[in-house]
Amino acid sequence: MRPQNPLGALSQMCAGLTHYVSPERLRSIAESIPQITIVTGDTDHLVAPHNSLTLHKNMPGSHYVCWEKTGHGVQIQKKIQFNSLLEETFKEGMKKVAEHNE
Repeated sequence: MRPQNPLGALSQMCAGLTHYVSPERLRSIAESIPQITIVTGDTDHLVAPHNSLTLHKNMPGSHYVCWEKTGHGVQIQKKIQFNSLLEETFKEGMKKVAEHNE
């Protein structure tokens, strides 16, 4: 894997800081996906936890998880818990799809 160049990193940060999705669009996305889990860390300085909470509030049926003493790299800092959470999210999503198809 090659390291990201400085321009790529800057471009990614600008996109993250200026990205906006309306509450209506978030609800529409939530309706089209069987299970959504929004994960953040309480010390995330790239995406403030209150922004993740806003996503959750505008995406009916979503799950919100905020881990203590965790930053932006939740999948690295809480590897086992993160993988377990993914597995549970996938199971719930597949169950909802199966129920919908009955």
